[in-house]
Amino acid sequence: MIAPEWKAGLTNDEVFFGFITSIGFALILFGLIFYYLKRARLIEDTPTSRIRSAAQGYVELIGGVSAGEAGEQKAPLSGTPCVWFDYKVERYRKGKHGHWHTVDQGTSEQWFQIDDRTGICVIDPQGAEIITEHKRVWHGNTEKPNEQVGGGNGFLRNLSGRRYRYTERFIYIHDVVYALGNFQSIGGGRNIPSNHKITGNIIREWKENYDWILQNFDRDGNGEIDMKEWGKVREAASQEADKRRTDLSAAPTVHLLANSTSRRHPFIISNRSQKTLAKRFRIYAASAFSGSLVCVYVAIVLAI
Repeated sequence: MIAPEWKAGLTNDEVFFGFITSIGFALILFGLIFYYLKRARLIEDTPTSRIRSAAQGYVELIGGVSAGEAGEQKAPLSGTPCVWFDYKVERYRKGKHGHWHTVDQGTSEQWFQIDDRTGICVIDPQGAEIITEHKRVWHGNTEKPNEQVGGGNGFLRNLSGRRYRYTERFIYIHDVVYALGNFQSIGGGRNIPSNHKITGNIIREWKENYDWILQNFDRDGNGEIDMKEWGKVREAASQEADKRRTDLSAAPTVHLLANSTSRRHPFIISNRSQKTLAKRFRIYAASAFSGSLVCVYVAIVLAI
């Protein structure tokens, strides 16, 4: 292989540094190939579940978005109505290598809902990889878009320049979203603790107010609870546990989709279609493959 002309102008240290850097980037890109391909295969191979009959655990859901109990939100920079947002404010730093520097950013963690016509599932977006086609980028003179420099003086606004860049991403009400995460049904008689366990919890609660126990169970008035009286305490606690179990059984079923505890199971929410998402990850994998080939080529050139 004939070394390109640019290599001739490099010192030995620069050649060594370039070789190590190229190998490092090649390894990173090689790992990204499998990372993105795994996501694409996961999206393509996971069957879509119905909320009403979804199994507990890692599932794929598709449904229309609606606001949760807290209602609709408004994005902090633009005031855009939505159910989810994230935002970023950047300031341009001048200099030889001018660049944008993040001065503020945030992500909504408020729950929202999706409905697939068989049921409603609450979405906890915390920790999710959210991919949305709704994005807005604009520029201004102040850190907050609704502020005015110098009390609205036009000369000062022009003098300050367009130094700030604002970015917001949204999920809107009525969007159709694809969601891949950990599904759990709560209530409706599911996962109710045993009478024994609830009884123990109740007794611990009552012990925190020992005067109340004495008032209600100290039959001989000696200021102490003997073994016979403790039997009455346990009997009353067991009856209270039965009432609590009945209340739990009567509670409506709530379906929740949230982050998975397993790294092998990513939590993905997107208002793009399943097919589009899988194609996007495959394009990323192909780009990583191309980049790794370039890095390997540069490393070989530097090594010879």
